[in-house]
Amino acid sequence: MIIPVIDIEKTSIKLRELREERKIKISQLQTLFNMTNPQSIYNWENPDMKNLPRIDNLVILAKFYNVKIDELIVLRNENQKKEYLSERKIAYNITKEVFSFIKENTSPNVLNALELYYCISI
Repeated sequence: MIIPVIDIEKTSIKLRELREERKIKISQLQTLFNMTNPQSIYNWENPDMKNLPRIDNLVILAKFYNVKIDELIVLRNENQKKEYLSERKIAYNITKEVFSFIKENTSPNVLNALELYYCISI
């Protein structure tokens, strides 16, 4: 059985591409997320940082870009083997609204990958 896994580097590139296609500035996202410093956004979009947004911020991005979660996340090819456990994040304080949006806007493979990456059960 192949377990779907997020390709963090390609997802970072995808996040940057989606923002640039929509001609959205980092400062606009900074305002959207009420951040005093935009460094987190730069990190999300930098494949070398291997850092994705928190799951609730992924939902905000999907809503803001008017896309499904699947359009934000890139899964690894099945033949790509890489240590993955060190890249996992623990998600805290996720609201029912976030879970509902994810369930309604995510394919089963991406849903499984999100659960694995964020150590949650949706």
